[in-house]
Parts: sequence; structure tokens; C-alpha cells
Amino acid sequence: MCAAAGVCVAVASGGVGGAVAGLVVVLGGLRLLGRADAADERRRRDRRSEDLPAALDLVCVCLRAGLPVNVALAQVAGVLDGPLRDDLAMVCALSELGADARTAWSELRSDPVLAPVARALARAGSSGSAVASALAGVAEQCRGSLQERTEVAGRRVGVFVLAPLGLCFLPAFICLGVVPTILGVAGAVLG
Repeated sequence: MCAAAGVCVAVASGGVGGAVAGLVVVLGGLRLLGRADAADERRRRDRRSEDLPAALDLVCVCLRAGLPVNVALAQVAGVLDGPLRDDLAMVCALSELGADARTAWSELRSDPVLAPVARALARAGSSGSAVASALAGVAEQCRGSLQERTEVAGRRVGVFVLAPLGLCFLPAFICLGVVPTILGVAGAVLG
């Protein structure tokens, strides 16, 4: 798509200038698309981070009720909505095909959101009670990091809210504080 736009600009402009303009359009388009992809990935990761603690709580409830790990994950994946559902459904599908917990979670071990869950489930094995306590700990850690990110974002908003206020008071400070002082000193020195 970016290449087509660049070719159109190059042909429409013509000459060396057109070729340069076409190249600029291609590179700018690729950069913008790269930013859009990064923003989509960040939104996906944030959504998974927000949904994970509640999903882990649901898995713990299912495990403590006596369901096997794979069934509990499948039940929770069935009620979730969003990207976390796809990840859990993939793990459930691998488990149904006969993969053990370590193999089923192997793709998600390097995932920044689900890596703690993958490690906990790979360590705990198939014992429901051990998995439930491990997942409860992971859910608590996720809530802590989510709360920390929320507090940092709140502090950042406070700074951005005060910046315009500072810009409004800066001219008044200069007119009422700095200029009279400079005029007073200049009058004393020159007078």
C-alpha cells in the first residue's frame, strides 16, 4: 500500500524530485504503519493485563471446585472476551491434543503478560490445589503491577493538568514580578 502511494507520487511529480518525494511517501507510510502496529500490540497487551487477574480468579474457583486444570482453563476461556480468550483457547487445544502443561504453555513463556502463568502451571503440574494457590499468587502480583501502572498514569495526568496552569501564570509572573524588579533596579542604577 505504501509502495503504491509512493509510485503514484513519483509518477505524478516526475523526475528526480518525484522519485525523492515517492521515496519519502513510502518511508513515511511504513513508519506510520509501524507505529499503528505497535499501538495495536500495546492495546492488546494492556487488555490482556487488565483481564488476567479476574481470569485467574475464575480458574482458581474452578480448580478449588474440583475441575481438572484443562477443563477449568477451557471453562474460563469460554466466558472471556478479548485477546486473553484466544491465548487460553490455544493452550486448551494443545492440552486436548495430549500436550503436557510445559509444552502447552511453551509459546507463552516469553510473553510479558502470561509468562508468570506459564511458569506457575508448568511448575505445579496437574495437581489442582497446587495450581490454584500458584495462580492466586500470580493474580495478586498482576493486580499489584496493574495498580502501580494506574498510579503512575495518575501522577502523569496531574503533571499534564498543571502544565497549562503554569503557562497561564508565567506571563503574569513576568509582568508583575520580574519586570517591576528590573525597572526598579534600572531606575536606581540609572537615576
